[in-house]
Amino acid sequence: MANRVLRGGLSALGCLLAAAVVVVAIPAPHAAEPVAVSYRADLARLSRLAPYPAVAPRGLPASWQPVGSGLAVDGANGAGTVTWHLDFSTPDGLLASLEETNASAAAFVRRMTNNGTALAPSPVNGQAWNLSATPARGQRSMYLTSPAGFTVVVTGNAGWAELRQLVASLRPVAARP
Repeated sequence: MANRVLRGGLSALGCLLAAAVVVVAIPAPHAAEPVAVSYRADLARLSRLAPYPAVAPRGLPASWQPVGSGLAVDGANGAGTVTWHLDFSTPDGLLASLEETNASAAAFVRRMTNNGTALAPSPVNGQAWNLSATPARGQRSMYLTSPAGFTVVVTGNAGWAELRQLVASLRPVAARP
């Protein structure tokens, strides 16, 4: 009887070890590419809630895949603020993000650019966009602050040409009741 119990226990242990080898040896599948998301609901909510003239990309090619969106109201940026975050995977497979808010411009820009080093401004669609770079993070940023109290930052590890393309696509969002 003891031999039978011992053999059963060893068999069970052998099965567990074999299962552990399979789990460790065969990696879990991961998405080869970022998964596209819809930002339609966040955009609709932004158009209703933003106390500033919100902007959103329009006319980007299908090779620009939206991969993340989030809208914060009265969040970490303080009471009365509306902040939208929209991530894209660019045609080059890099990240470009649109960040916009009515929060304090200086603090928001510092945070979104990771205290980037200021570069010469660059005109896009007749507006002078400020530029900054954070080489240690591979980050480039373009930002615009308005006397009306809102800030737009386009940032990421995408190249300058792709960031400019995203900036050039920005159009006002129609306010909805």
